[in-house]
Amino acid sequence: MENNDYKNEQSVSETKNKTNKKESKITLNTILSFVAYVGIGCIALALLLTLILKGDTNLSKAFSSVGEVIAYIICIILAFTWVKTHKNVGWIVCYVIFVVTIVVLFILTV
Repeated sequence: MENNDYKNEQSVSETKNKTNKKESKITLNTILSFVAYVGIGCIALALLLTLILKGDTNLSKAFSSVGEVIAYIICIILAFTWVKTHKNVGWIVCYVIFVVTIVVLFILTV
């Protein structure tokens, strides 16, 4: 009987350790999800400021720009993971052209 109790306690302890390890693991997906959450917040705040202040102000433009940059970065990262799995030279060349175009045109318009 004592042996079964010990095994049960050990099993419960191992299960708790496994769950703690899973909870503390931070993945790329978790980071991207959080960054996307911040980006959505910035865009929502920019739209709200535009509505409240009756027009585009410097503050709403700043939040809008931050939200756009975050959206571009997330799209670039996710597209990179797709291109990496489809190891075709054509996809890689197009990806590089797209990213360079986005970066250059965004910098020129800011």
